[in-house]
Amino acid sequence: MLYCCGISIPASAQTIFHYEGRRMTSSDTCLYVSSNVKTKPVRFTFHSVEEALRFAEQRSDEGKHRTLYIEPSVYWLDDPDDPEIRRPRTGSTPFAMEVRLSDVSLIGLGTRADDVVLAVNRGQTQGADGNFTMFSWEGSRVSAENITFGNYCNVDLIYERNPQMNRNRRKQTIVQAQIAICHGDDFRFKNCRFISRLNLCPFVGAPHTTYNDCYFECTDDALCGTGTYKNCRFTFFSSKPFYTTDKNIGVRFYDCDIHSKTHGTQYLTKVSGPVIMERCRWTSDDPEIKIEWNKRPDPQHFCRMTDCTLNGKPLYVPTPTEPLPVALPPFPLQQQPRIIQGQWTIDCYKPSDTADYPWQPDPTLPAWGYAEGMDGAEGSWGLVQLQKGARLMFTDNTPKDAPRSAIVTLDPCKGPGQGFGSATGQYLDICICFDTQTLTGYGLRFIRTPDYDHAVETYLVEYQQGTITAISKPERCDLFKRGCTVTLTAEHDVLKAIIQNIPSPILSMDEGENYNKNKISLKEQTLSATMQHPNDFRGFHLQHTGSTGASATVIKSIILK
Repeated sequence: MLYCCGISIPASAQTIFHYEGRRMTSSDTCLYVSSNVKTKPVRFTFHSVEEALRFAEQRSDEGKHRTLYIEPSVYWLDDPDDPEIRRPRTGSTPFAMEVRLSDVSLIGLGTRADDVVLAVNRGQTQGADGNFTMFSWEGSRVSAENITFGNYCNVDLIYERNPQMNRNRRKQTIVQAQIAICHGDDFRFKNCRFISRLNLCPFVGAPHTTYNDCYFECTDDALCGTGTYKNCRFTFFSSKPFYTTDKNIGVRFYDCDIHSKTHGTQYLTKVSGPVIMERCRWTSDDPEIKIEWNKRPDPQHFCRMTDCTLNGKPLYVPTPTEPLPVALPPFPLQQQPRIIQGQWTIDCYKPSDTADYPWQPDPTLPAWGYAEGMDGAEGSWGLVQLQKGARLMFTDNTPKDAPRSAIVTLDPCKGPGQGFGSATGQYLDICICFDTQTLTGYGLRFIRTPDYDHAVETYLVEYQQGTITAISKPERCDLFKRGCTVTLTAEHDVLKAIIQNIPSPILSMDEGENYNKNKISLKEQTLSATMQHPNDFRGFHLQHTGSTGASATVIKSIILK
């Protein structure tokens, strides 16, 4: 006889199922999940994974270890057909499910890991405001086996057991779409699959996370930086699967198989961190691919590779020993918020068309600094924004018949060409014919949108008393990367922008692009539009609303004529 909620339940009323050839009976510690049954908590039987987890949460103070046995199916943790945009409950990350639960195991009852699929399909700007994540999991001693965890925002869901459950990706453009963020310790996974692209986050955040016989698909900034990976398989769709690894714990790969889709150089981390790799087998479609720890390996971070191969040949990446060049911090420019004839205004400002995004500039902190860029702008020095809303303006007092033009040279840190951290009102405006007092004039905008992950949109804009309006149709621009030069001119009532790019033969090889270092090609894009309200203003205006750091832009030079 069993008891639930004070009611005695005969054992015959429980659900019978089989696991690894054994006859199992549902109970208070043995929860049964199947999409083919109705939820009956009194029988410890549930239609959805969410209901079973909530049931276990309610009894988490009992100190028992509970196991969820899950029948093959696709279980959506978030309704993929709901048109409502998912927004963060608190903070900046929206979650499908927030779990507070320790001492629990999730076990798929299929014969393969892809028989049981836990799914969501939202990401940053694609069904969500923020980096949509399946789980926020607060707890310890959590394990899963024989399950696929997938964020199918940018990956097609193919369910071989029942093709009627297949679902096309939400969008082709790759955005941040995550699996799980942990707050606790001791997470273990066996024979599980983790499917997404950017920012995969396969249960990241715990000091100790172990993966055995698991499979991962991802692009950048994706894997767990404290993980131990044993007998795992990986497909890397870009060149930096880790942003970095934990400086004290690091990551370890043992007997793993890694296939790189990158051409050129495959790095492990974007920022230096410790990595141990033993008896691992790399393969690549590029016969000339190079494997490196990162662009600037720090000898303080222990990196070791032993008994590894690349396309069947011995692979050895030396342990870093060379000291890093001295990294100079940004030299901040003093704020100069006043508007003075013949001088520069250096400050931070939130434009009117960013009102829907929750950020505010801090006038007490520097907006700009002289610094070296990161990633795609590594080795490039110039003015770099130090906070969102960084702005430069020049108030000109030259005669009215002086020519009105500007040439601006830029090195964005985003190597592939997407320019900014996300499509959340992040843009760069470069303006001439500008009145710095009333914020009136004309210019060119580069902006990241949900439509592209390796390009930006560009169009011409008019400022009228701080209100910004597009005056040309948006165009895809693949030139907003290292070597970008913008020439803006105003003649009579016509505004013209010429965008050019001359990539560096040495420093532009990044993010998996196959670059021929012996070839320098000039690319050009031209935009023009009629200025409906021609003016005699001679001021200049540059406004950046994007993220800083690896999403910043190095302003190499500004020439006003």
